[in-house]
Amino acid sequence: MQDFIFFLGRFHVLVLHLPIGIILAAVVLDWAASRDAYKSLAAVSPFLWGLAAASAVVTAVLGYMHFAEGAFSGSSANAHRIFGTAVAVVSVAIWWLSRRPELYKRVNVATGIVAVALVAITGHFGGNLTHGSSFLLQYAPRPLRALLGVEVRPRPTSVASADPFLDIVHPMLERRCMTCHNADKRENGLNMTTYESLLKGGDSGRVISPGKSDVSELYRRISLPHDDEEFMPAKGKTPLTDDQVEIVRWWIDAGAPHAKTVAEVGVEPEIESLLAAELGFAPSASQNKTSATNVGADPALVDRLYRSGFLVRQVSESDPHLVVSVYSPGARVVDEHLAVLLSAADQIVELNLQDAQLDDSLLADIDKFTELTRLRLSHNELTDRTVAELEGLKKLERLNLYANPGITDASVEVLASLPALKRLDVWNTAITEKGMARLRDLRPDLELQGEAGSFGVEFPVPGGAN
Repeated sequence: MQDFIFFLGRFHVLVLHLPIGIILAAVVLDWAASRDAYKSLAAVSPFLWGLAAASAVVTAVLGYMHFAEGAFSGSSANAHRIFGTAVAVVSVAIWWLSRRPELYKRVNVATGIVAVALVAITGHFGGNLTHGSSFLLQYAPRPLRALLGVEVRPRPTSVASADPFLDIVHPMLERRCMTCHNADKRENGLNMTTYESLLKGGDSGRVISPGKSDVSELYRRISLPHDDEEFMPAKGKTPLTDDQVEIVRWWIDAGAPHAKTVAEVGVEPEIESLLAAELGFAPSASQNKTSATNVGADPALVDRLYRSGFLVRQVSESDPHLVVSVYSPGARVVDEHLAVLLSAADQIVELNLQDAQLDDSLLADIDKFTELTRLRLSHNELTDRTVAELEGLKKLERLNLYANPGITDASVEVLASLPALKRLDVWNTAITEKGMARLRDLRPDLELQGEAGSFGVEFPVPGGAN
């Protein structure tokens, strides 16, 4: 029964606009009916207010059901509930008055003002629950924020003087995560609004283990493949960029510092450049990408790839290299399709062939894609034979081999030999715990995500490849 109540309660967000629209329409109609030219409209008023009352009551009841889930707390949640109930009560009262025309003529201006005010206040607190209490003022000019009493943190003058949490990590989480994890709306009991609440965690425990990104749930969730059911933020929300994910990893591994400066924490040059871009002191890595030829991709080639069943886009206006993926995961890619891909091998920098029913024979020429920086081969039927062909991909930075049970410990040496590789996903392969340990010994710099195959045991490791 409880689940059914929760199911009904979620319809609150669908119907809540109905009473708002009807109430506003009824107020406008009452205003128009006060003029002689439109006084005949007064006869419609009881009907509109009846609809407003009924829809407001239904919305309030569904709201109480939704509130029962327990994901909402704090002053905004209580205020939204109180004022929402008031809207329903006042709507019923106005409907009762509207059926007594002589009395209603004397009070309808006041009742209309009260109804609109209650709707606005209720909507404000509802918006706080949906988007967070700082949503309206998030991009407000700094003088206005200061005037309204919102804490305004001075901008850092350099990367070295920035607080890693307050100036870098917290603003990123505020934009991407806090609509669902704030003081009023705590999905899974998690509140990210302060450093203390973030470290406290949620219903499932801590989400950050300072110094250990590999066992930190926050980092695991944001670094999963975007089509994974556990990836955060939830579907429909804008995710963190790869650079931002890397910043979060660095911050956690640095001990999740707070009330310190970057200079005090210490940072390697590669991460410092990411911090500079995030703070607005330098262009991002994607903005810095340029092409030697500075021309667009060949339209005929793009068209051939598209007609062969691939989605294609150019990296940027100034970089003609291509990002290619299968149009429909699950559809079989055959020799003819791969022949078209091979014709563009020197132009493709990112290739996604997940769930394409591939076997080793189809990828015999994968080593010809020498410009690849990212390669996703998850959910196929590949073995160590294909991994051996990857040895020539000297620029490969990210590799996803998820769910290829034919890949074993025999591939460890090849994977470790890829010079540019930074992130590797080998979940649900046959690489054993011993093989993972060997990978760590050979490449301690490599971010790994994997577990032993179906014959092994879970072996958690840091990071995740997309």
